[in-house]
Amino acid sequence: MTPDPKSGQRLRFTVGTRVRTPHSLIHEIPEDQWPLASGVIIEDFADSGSLSPKAYGRDWAFSRRWAIAPDDGNLIFRDNEDLDDEAT
Repeated sequence: MTPDPKSGQRLRFTVGTRVRTPHSLIHEIPEDQWPLASGVIIEDFADSGSLSPKAYGRDWAFSRRWAIAPDDGNLIFRDNEDLDDEAT
């Protein structure tokens, strides 16, 4: 996540914030090469708790902090480190 250029601090996100995050529906593209998609945070799951991959016992379907509705009409889930404020 990009720090705020004015304060140098990490940005704080809330429901309704427009954000950018890597996202692709093309499975052949490696995750580190996904293009940025813009969308709106629609739900905060902070109270749901956070478990590590080791605690899950698997490497898929992890819980994430934020539900995001990208402009393409999908629904994705991301953590703070996966987001940038759309305005930056």
